[in-house]
Amino acid sequence: IVQATHPTPLLQTTVNAPNADVLIHSSDNVQFRLHKQNLASHTGAFPPADIPVDPHDPIVRLTESAATLEILFQYVYPEHEYTSLHDMDFDSLMVLAEAAEKYEVGELMDVCEVELMGENVQWRAGDSPVETLKFAVKYDKTRLIDHLMRRLYKKPLSEVSDILPDHIYRSWVSRRC
Repeated sequence: IVQATHPTPLLQTTVNAPNADVLIHSSDNVQFRLHKQNLASHTGAFPPADIPVDPHDPIVRLTESAATLEILFQYVYPEHEYTSLHDMDFDSLMVLAEAAEKYEVGELMDVCEVELMGENVQWRAGDSPVETLKFAVKYDKTRLIDHLMRRLYKKPLSEVSDILPDHIYRSWVSRRC
């Protein structure tokens, strides 16, 4: 008989409350020890409805990596020093922005949006402007959409017509004409 062994979760995170009442496991099996009260006061949807929670099991398993959750949970414990997003690569920033939206971590949602419009937006939006636009439309990020409209002004309409809602598409067309 072969028994399956599961690696012991790591506890090397900056967000690790010794008197926690909820355990979070990342997709790569890193454990975070948190307080329900902090999650309730700093998120709007934790855990989200699509994650099964067993009342007899204090462990919540999430689909995000430890690297993403590490930054996300810093915004659940505002006394922690925040990791700078300024030098984060585009893909990691988008994964973090999606997680912030999924769990409704308000301050991080704003930080990610501002970061996507910041001084590094040239390489970020330039690398993947259509993906950034999809994100902005999905979460109704009007400031980011407006910013991207100015950046993507010369893109063929065919590249954005399926992404934009009708009212934004009409505005985009009228500005170009």
